[in-house]
Amino acid sequence: MEEILIVEDDSEIQKLLSTCLDIEALPHVIASTGKEALEHVKKNQPALVLLDIMLPDVDGIQLCKQLRLLTSAPILFVSCKSGDDDKILGLSIGADDYIEKPFNVNVLLARVLAHLRRNRILRQTQPKQQDQVFCFDQITVDKGSREVFCDGNRVHLTAKEFDLLAFFTKHPNQVFSPEQLLDKIWGIDSLSEKRTVIVHLSSLRKKLEEDPLNPRYIVTVRGVGYKFVAVSSH
Repeated sequence: MEEILIVEDDSEIQKLLSTCLDIEALPHVIASTGKEALEHVKKNQPALVLLDIMLPDVDGIQLCKQLRLLTSAPILFVSCKSGDDDKILGLSIGADDYIEKPFNVNVLLARVLAHLRRNRILRQTQPKQQDQVFCFDQITVDKGSREVFCDGNRVHLTAKEFDLLAFFTKHPNQVFSPEQLLDKIWGIDSLSEKRTVIVHLSSLRKKLEEDPLNPRYIVTVRGVGYKFVAVSSH
């Protein structure tokens, strides 16, 4: 069974999240500190992580970075910090979604189910061996190992950043709107915001482009969306 890890120190929020997951009979465990969360993930790979930012022993942002080194499971911040800067920071360092407190139970559950469903689909549709490696100009994308190299140097991407790049390389020179990318990468039934896509694209540009403000690969088509401009060498 898929197990969800709740990382939250507030007992009332713990109960609320637990009750929410019980509605769909989703197995879950609770970690009250960052240390407990890390120990659990090292021993058990969760299907999804619900992560608070304000923890007693570590900042949730730093914990997210550490968790991302241990698991590719979706990480959803559930935080009382509602500013755009907080959301952008959370999404840019590896989280897949950001949910504000206080939250609507039905909305949170819908997002959890959407991420679980999307992750399940990705695992079931692994590429064939001959379709695993894509080479575009100076960029190499290995879908099998989920590794990316630019000018021969490995580029460390978050799970969703990699999924976006892999999707673009599969559809070079095609234009996609933020809504279409949200559907394709986060799932058609995802309730994530369009800003989520924009933040991930911005972070991806910073990691791949020599000049993120004048991108060579991920180009904005004004009024329409984005496309990956590339000449395949594969």
